[in-house]
Amino acid sequence: MAKKKSSKAELIDFSGVPEDIRAGGGVHIPEGDYLGKITSVKKQWKDNDRQNVPYFMWEIQVNDGQHKGKKLRLTTSLKPEALFNLRNLIFAATGKNVAGTSKFKFDPQKLIGKQIGMTVEDNTYEDKKGKERMGSSVAATFPKEELEEEDEDELEDEDDEAEEEDEDEEDEDDEEEEDDEEEDDDEDELEGVDVDQL
Repeated sequence: MAKKKSSKAELIDFSGVPEDIRAGGGVHIPEGDYLGKITSVKKQWKDNDRQNVPYFMWEIQVNDGQHKGKKLRLTTSLKPEALFNLRNLIFAATGKNVAGTSKFKFDPQKLIGKQIGMTVEDNTYEDKKGKERMGSSVAATFPKEELEEEDEDELEDEDDEAEEEDEDEEDEDDEEEEDDEEEDDDEDELEGVDVDQL
């Protein structure tokens, strides 16, 4: 006998849901600078009240290192005094500084897929049960080239430190050789002296 199909069942697409199951809360990764990729954006209003000033909620995915794939959020308010955050994000993604531009026509969807540099900081928040939790937030955005320059500067600093260590070792070797030569000279001087004369 065939089973009847339930008419109450609903077809739900879970294909975009992450596989890792956690007990709520935000993503937490170590503080620092990361390569990121903008993956989505939504225009929202505080408390869903359209009388409030809107903001963009960006989702940015870590795009390198051991935390690759982790998604963080960045909010850019459209309040005039807070537009610097959006300006910085546009500059990070496109290289264009839109500061001073009046009536700038902006399509946030055009930033989807763009890579940027981002500074991640810890932040604490209260979950729905009132427990304090630790998460990570995007504190600043900058062009990805600046991130690569930082990496090069760090490598140069490491190379400089290695060169200084090598120079210090060479100086120590030179000093040891001089000490050995002085000891040899002292021995040569003693060889020419008759012990009975002492």
